[in-house]
Amino acid sequence: MEIDIVGEDQVTQEIIERLVKDYRRDITIKNRLPSRGSQIKNNAPKYNNLGSPIFLLTDLDHYHCPPSLIKDFLDNAPLKAEMLLRVAWEEAETWLMADRKGFSHWLGTSVDLIPEPEVIDRKTGAVEIIFPLKPSLYMMLNIASKSHNNNLKLSLTPISGAKKGPAYNSAILPFIKNVWNIEEAAKNSNSLARTIARLQAFQQ
Repeated sequence: MEIDIVGEDQVTQEIIERLVKDYRRDITIKNRLPSRGSQIKNNAPKYNNLGSPIFLLTDLDHYHCPPSLIKDFLDNAPLKAEMLLRVAWEEAETWLMADRKGFSHWLGTSVDLIPEPEVIDRKTGAVEIIFPLKPSLYMMLNIASKSHNNNLKLSLTPISGAKKGPAYNSAILPFIKNVWNIEEAAKNSNSLARTIARLQAFQQ
């Protein structure tokens, strides 16, 4: 099966590719559909009506829960069977840092700098890592800035009021491709674990 993918940046798209590679070897990625920021929300109804398989990954951001985001993105229309729309807890970067040991080792920092997962649903025992700041911002300011790897530290730490480090995407992509332990991360992130399950069942 061929599938189109949508993510707001290179990091998100690479996460989708890694998930497909690891959990659905029968799927080939056909196109990376460009959508940045609000474009994803604006284009979501069009993607939902494509009629061909598509995997859209977005951040929860300010929404209360994934169903409220999906309802808003699709203008209350039903989610089509051809569309796999998944929502990362706060930001996709949360899924990367959920591999606490792997991420801290790769970055050259103490694992204690990454918060422990917390139970977010007592009925199901679902856990997520709760960051005191936007996860990507917390990563840059509180973790990367303390890295013993000078190259990664310079690449990921913002300077002169910038929103991101000068080589943010290119620095993180090798971690996603070669280091990220998805199984370990899924133990600390319910939204990632659910996305893996939905991907494995998609169009089967």
